Amino acid sequence: MTTLKAGIIGTGLRRKYPQRTGAGIAHVHASGYKASPDIELVAACDIVPFHLEKFREEHGVPRGYPSADEMLANEDLDIVSICLWPHLHAPMTIKVAESGVKAIHCEKPMATTWGDAKRMVEVCEANDVILTFNHMRRFGAPFRKAKELLDAGAIGQLERLEAYTGNLYDWGTHWFDMLFFYNDETPVEWVIAQIEARNGGTVFGAHLDGQGLAMFKYANGVSGLMATGANDFFKQGEPLRSVGCGQRLLGSEGIIEVGVDGGPEIRVRNADTGGVWKTIELEAGGLHGEHLHAAALQNLADAVLTGSEPELAARRALQTAELFFGAFESSRRRGRVEFPLDVDDNALVAMLDNADVCAWPDAYVEANGINLHYWRTGDGSKPPLVLCHGYSDNGLCWMPTARVLERDFDVIMVDARGHGLSDAPETGYGTPYHAADVAGLVQALGLEKPAIMGHSMGASTASYAAATYPELFGKVVLEDPGWWGPDSRRLSMTDEERDAWRDQRRDDLIRQKQMSRQALIDKCREDNPTWPSAVFGPWALSKQQLRPNVVERLRERGKPWNEVAEALQSQTLLITAETEKGAIVTKEMAAKAQELNDLIQVVHVTGVGHCIRREDFDGFMAAVKAFLA
Repeated sequence: MTTLKAGIIGTGLRRKYPQRTGAGIAHVHASGYKASPDIELVAACDIVPFHLEKFREEHGVPRGYPSADEMLANEDLDIVSICLWPHLHAPMTIKVAESGVKAIHCEKPMATTWGDAKRMVEVCEANDVILTFNHMRRFGAPFRKAKELLDAGAIGQLERLEAYTGNLYDWGTHWFDMLFFYNDETPVEWVIAQIEARNGGTVFGAHLDGQGLAMFKYANGVSGLMATGANDFFKQGEPLRSVGCGQRLLGSEGIIEVGVDGGPEIRVRNADTGGVWKTIELEAGGLHGEHLHAAALQNLADAVLTGSEPELAARRALQTAELFFGAFESSRRRGRVEFPLDVDDNALVAMLDNADVCAWPDAYVEANGINLHYWRTGDGSKPPLVLCHGYSDNGLCWMPTARVLERDFDVIMVDARGHGLSDAPETGYGTPYHAADVAGLVQALGLEKPAIMGHSMGASTASYAAATYPELFGKVVLEDPGWWGPDSRRLSMTDEERDAWRDQRRDDLIRQKQMSRQALIDKCREDNPTWPSAVFGPWALSKQQLRPNVVERLRERGKPWNEVAEALQSQTLLITAETEKGAIVTKEMAAKAQELNDLIQVVHVTGVGHCIRREDFDGFMAAVKAFLA
C-alpha cells in the first residue's frame, strides 16, 4: 500500500507557550496526518527555531528545516500543509505547486486579495497539483445532518440560507462555504453588502469587518444572507431575536437551525414536529474539533490515491472567496456587484487605506476648553502612545504608523484644534495652546505617563508639552519638528509680511477645500510620487476637514527651540532628514540639541525630506520601534 509523505510549512506554537503569536494550527494538521493510515509526516519547517524544535518534539517529526526552500529541495513530498498567515498563502502555494508535489492543503481564508486567490488555483491547475483549503466543517456531523434533512425534504423546497458569525473574512469563509455545501455548490450571481469597519481589527495580519450584512442570490433562485459582528454589536440594548444560531435553512415547509446559541447543535421545525422545535440527536462529533481536520486530510489522501475530487477542492473555496471579496467590493461601490467579480484587490483594505472607513473607534474629550476629537486603537490594556500630527493633517494621517504600533501600544491619534473633527475656535493656534490641549486630553482620558510622538507642528507640540508638563509624559519622539533657526525666513519676516503670508495661506486653504477628494488625492500623488498609496486618502480627507482659522498659527514666533529642547526631562528621540530635500532641523541644530540635553538621541534618515515616515516608512519605523521598545 502506498504511503504518502507529508511536510508542514509554518509550525507555530501551542496555546500553552507564552511566546505564541498565532493559532498553532499546524499542530492540528500534524495530529490529522498521524491519524491517517495513508500519510507519514516526515518533515516540517519554520523560520523560528524554538517553534520548530517544540513541534518536532511533540509530534515526532523526523526532519526539520529553517525554510520552505530547504525542505522542498531535500524532501520528496506528496502533500504539503501551508499553515502561515493569509498574506503568505499565495506566494507559498505557488512556490510549493512549482516544486513537484502532488497536493497542497492550505489554511483558510484563501488569500488577502481576490487576485491572489485566483492565481493560486491557476498555478496549481497548470502544475497538476491538487489544492484544498481547510474548510473542514463540511465533515462535521451537525452540518452533514442538516444537509441530509434538507435533501430528504424535511423543510420542503429550499428558499433562503442565513448565517450569523463574527466577520465576513475569517469566520465568514467557513459559513459561506457551508451555505454552498447546503445548496449543492450552486454559484452566486450577485451580492449587495455593507460593512462597518470599527471593532474589526486584524487576525493573523488580515483586516476584518467589525460588522457586516450581505445579501446574495444563487443561480437556482435561493437567496442568501450573512450577518456578522461581535457580541457587543448584537447585544446593545435588547438582544436581536433572530441571531440565535450559526446557520439557518429556510424552506417552503420548515426551518433547520445549526449551532443554536445556548441550545442544541441542530434542530428542526416543520409540520411533522407540530410546528415546534425538535432537537436532532447526533452521534459523537460536534461543530468543532480536531477530528474534522483529520477527516479533511484523510479525504485529501483518498483523492491523491484514487484521483477523485476532494471535498475541500479549491474551486469550492474560490466561490467562497469571491463572495466575501464581493461583499467588500459592494460596500466600496455602495451598490450591487455582479459575478464574476471584476476587481483583483481587497476592497476593505483599500477603503481602510483611503480612510473611507476606519477600524478604530473615535470619540471626543473636553480639554483646555474645547472638544478634541481622537481615534484610539486600544482599550487601555497596553502602554499608551499619543500621536500629534503636522500642520493641515489630521489624526488619521498616522494610520500606517498606528497599524504597526497598535500591536504593542494603545495608540491615541488626536485631531489638533481646527483640524480633523476637533473644535475650531477663532484664536489660540500657537504651540502653547496645542500643548495644553494634548495635556488636557491625557488628563481627561486618565492616561498614565504616555509616550508622545509628533511630526512637524505635532512634534513642536509634543516637545513643548513634554517640557511644560513633564509629570504627564513619558518618552518623546520628534519627527523633524518645527524648530526654526533664528535666521530662517519664517522667523525673520516683519509683522506685515507675516500677515500677508497668513492671508495668502487662508485663500489657498479655502481653494483647496473646494477640490474633490479624488482631485486632492491625484494632486498629492503627482506632487509626491514616492509616497506609499496608503497615505493619500487620509491626506486628502485632512485637507477637506481643515478649517481656515488654523492660519492664525502662522503669526506665532514661538519659544526658541533650544529652550524647549533643554527643558525636556524625558528620553527623547529626534529623527532628522535632509534639509536640501525640505527637512527643517539641520545637523547643527540636532548636535546642539544633544549638547544641551543628554536625554536627546538623534537618528538621521538619509535621502528623504520633511515627511520622513512617508518617504522612508521602514527606516522611520525601525528607529521608532527600537526607541520605544
